[in-house]
Amino acid sequence: MKPVIRLGILGVIVLVAVLVANPFTASSTEVGACLKGDVDNAGSVEKAECGQPDVNFKVVGKQDGKSEIGLKLSGGSECDDYPTTDAYFFQGKKGASDGTLLCLEDLKNPGERPPVVGDCLPADVVKAKKLTKVDCANADYKVLAIEKSTAYLVDDSTVCTQVPSTDEKIAWQRSGGGLPQSRVLCLDKLKS
Repeated sequence: MKPVIRLGILGVIVLVAVLVANPFTASSTEVGACLKGDVDNAGSVEKAECGQPDVNFKVVGKQDGKSEIGLKLSGGSECDDYPTTDAYFFQGKKGASDGTLLCLEDLKNPGERPPVVGDCLPADVVKAKKLTKVDCANADYKVLAIEKSTAYLVDDSTVCTQVPSTDEKIAWQRSGGGLPQSRVLCLDKLKS
């Protein structure tokens, strides 16, 4: 009986040591917190003080009640509402639907950022492969609205209908970063 008790005590000590060494849990991590490690290797992810040289990510969004399978099917699109998201981190049991999703901004290698409502764009924006924001005094277009729609590729009459003053519609797709992201920009033509 003594060997079983000793093994039990040893197991408890190891468990406490692991939790003290890396007390990171996604459910206790708040928006604005910083993390270090590789999000593809959950065991390496730890909370860290923002501003430290080894910090990789900043939490820009958090959602509870998520499933890992659902995230894999969606490609992480749950993080689309956070425009600076470059990657995501899921913590929870495999197959369960009560995990925590952290939407992360990559502080070392950020992806391309989408324009936001109110940004101004140059005349060649319709033909450009990369959208460059410009000062509104020199701009030809202003972003009136942004929609998450894949219908634009098939039928552009279904997008930007909520913004009747739209003069032009263009598709924007993120290049770089870990998460794909595409949007339709509803534009107002500033110059005739």
